[in-house]
Amino acid sequence: MMHQKYQKAECFLPWHLQKTVFNSTIFPYWSDDALYYFQQSSVDAALIRIDYKSGKKEKVIDFQKIVTTLSNQLKQDIHSEDLPLDIFYIQENPKRLCFSYQNKKWSYDFEKNICLKEDDLTSGHLFSPDKNWAVFLRDHNLVLNDIKNQLHHTVTKDGEHYHDYASSPETNTRTVTNRLKGSIQLPVAMWSPDSKKVITHKLDQKKVKSLYLLQNAPPGSQRPTEHIYRMSFSGDENLPLAKLVILDVATKEMTWVKTNEFLSPYLTPIEFKWVWWSNDSKKVYFLQETRSSKELQLCVVDSATGISETLISENSNTYVEPSQLFLWPRQIIILEDKREIIWLSERSGYAHLYLYAIGSNIPKHPITQGEWCVRDVHFYDEDNNWLYFTACGYDKSIDPYYKQLFRCRIDGCQLECLTEENANHSINISPTKKFFLDTYSTINTAPISLLRSIDGKISYPAEIADLSGLDQLNWIPPQRVALKARDGVTTIYGNLYFPSHFDSNKKYPLIDHIYPGPQVYRTSPHFSLYGLIFRSTWIAQSLAELGFIVLHIDGFGTPGRSKAFHDATYKNMSDCGIPDHVVAIQQLAEKYNFIDIDKIGITGYSGGGYAAVRAMLMYPDFYKVAVAAGGNHDLRCYPASYGEKYNSLDTSTYESQSNAAYAEKLQGKLFLIHGEMDDNVHPCATLQLVDALIKHDKDFDMLIMPNQNHRSTFDHPYYTRKLWNYFVENLLGEKPPKNRLIKSIPQKFPQIIDW
Repeated sequence: MMHQKYQKAECFLPWHLQKTVFNSTIFPYWSDDALYYFQQSSVDAALIRIDYKSGKKEKVIDFQKIVTTLSNQLKQDIHSEDLPLDIFYIQENPKRLCFSYQNKKWSYDFEKNICLKEDDLTSGHLFSPDKNWAVFLRDHNLVLNDIKNQLHHTVTKDGEHYHDYASSPETNTRTVTNRLKGSIQLPVAMWSPDSKKVITHKLDQKKVKSLYLLQNAPPGSQRPTEHIYRMSFSGDENLPLAKLVILDVATKEMTWVKTNEFLSPYLTPIEFKWVWWSNDSKKVYFLQETRSSKELQLCVVDSATGISETLISENSNTYVEPSQLFLWPRQIIILEDKREIIWLSERSGYAHLYLYAIGSNIPKHPITQGEWCVRDVHFYDEDNNWLYFTACGYDKSIDPYYKQLFRCRIDGCQLECLTEENANHSINISPTKKFFLDTYSTINTAPISLLRSIDGKISYPAEIADLSGLDQLNWIPPQRVALKARDGVTTIYGNLYFPSHFDSNKKYPLIDHIYPGPQVYRTSPHFSLYGLIFRSTWIAQSLAELGFIVLHIDGFGTPGRSKAFHDATYKNMSDCGIPDHVVAIQQLAEKYNFIDIDKIGITGYSGGGYAAVRAMLMYPDFYKVAVAAGGNHDLRCYPASYGEKYNSLDTSTYESQSNAAYAEKLQGKLFLIHGEMDDNVHPCATLQLVDALIKHDKDFDMLIMPNQNHRSTFDHPYYTRKLWNYFVENLLGEKPPKNRLIKSIPQKFPQIIDW
């Protein structure tokens, strides 16, 4: 019986569902006159074209024809799943579909029915908009490639190891992973729109402390391999520093930006897209924050002289962010002709837009206001005076996490919602700003995709997701729940997941599937298969299939709500919203007899791994079983960008927040898992907790996975099986099937930021 449950649970993993769930996500390409995307089915995929003016929808070509053509040319058997459907573009004259295969660029010629491979010599090149120039890296220096004349110009000569040009800091949480893969990194740089200049940085990591990973089972050797990289932890004296510099293509001269060096404890500002060119290529705008993120500045620099000035400066007692959610994209529009700036701020207690005059650090007026949050600023139509943005929580009758598209005048008047369906709306706006693709859904309804005019009045149907494969699995859609937080007043939201064999007359253990933020929230408000964050929906669903009720819920300290809600765990990240989880589960158990309140488990990964252990230590009589993987169990063992922002620079507060400090409180069953090559959360975080547990003579289980990094551990089928087994045996009280193999995640499984 349990063997069949495992088989069914595996079917619910997102990378397996992509073979049975179709068109839940549309990956668009916008041409001048049409929208293109791949329509998927159980038989094949087809390239679809929708004409903007007429709304005519037609099939251009079957995807299998492209696959067959490439297979014949390469004389090898290529499967359709080997080619991506999420990243492509259409080239006109001659008409070609451009895609990638085995890290090479290809194009399919529609008229000649052939596939063409692009020149491999340009690997690692960052091309100018006019394609006449490119920059690449050589020996820590920046090289300019004159493509037309086939000439290379080494434009910098003082680059050296750990003080080099256009590189990413080794604090980027994937340095060792990239080395082992042999990944060729593009220069961290940005071309001006007129292709005449490049802005990049010189990165100084010389004083950043070294960190070490020991690979004990390297392929082809019995001798362990040491991997050294630079990583700044919370409280370290030195962080990576980036100094901006502008290259003039014509003169080959470098102009240094006259401003302070940029602290780069995770990524550089160029990688964050916190640096961008003006439309006329004469100026560069950038965001700069102080250590711990208590101040955020918007600055502008003259690209000819390098002289910069501050336009806006905002401060907070906690932290200032250009947006609440990872990767914190800037929500700023510079109105150069009007000499005004649209700026997002949480100064009112909610994320709203303000209008500034250039030259003043005091806003002229708020553009939006109220107890709701602006999420994404899309664009301002100066000709018609419409500002387009997405927001949550405006309509109090619907879920406050549902994102909708709005527009209003720049003075805040005539606010109107352009997507009124009671659902979460994922918006993709065309480059012409005249149309947008709207895909809307809830956690338990099929996504519907429409091509709409920018005013929302004209819409052409694109796709309705095919969920018939889920029906065949007897899928019970998750139940959205609204409960009270620890204060008995604030409403918090979650999803309940049920096994397909659910019987309300039976008792089920409940597993709290936790991630505490504070840079993301865990509970998806919409249907998401490919989401980098919200694919956790299907991880929870597969776990439920084994005979559990699984809960996602977002307590205090997570983003997407008010500033106070988000700041609730500032200087106390160990809170993790766990008190809200406990009272929420108690409310659910009072309401539903099928929840066994005496059998509560918890699991999490990364920050969720920390939270799962914390819950076991702080509530030992409530949580009985935990699986904690990749946990950052002590903020002093994690990159400075995280703890110093969300917990403060005062590392004296970190001791009491270390899970090792409370190891003596462990009572239930605990399973710790960590990837040996985790260059995001170093294994020392788990091993120092293990040391404390041993000192207190505590029983626990542990798995160190050789050769696995932060992401590959989470995606590894062995991790999934061991996670399932532990709860089945210790919470459900049944015997798991022995040595049951779970299929691996496909290499070409798309992953998107699904906010």
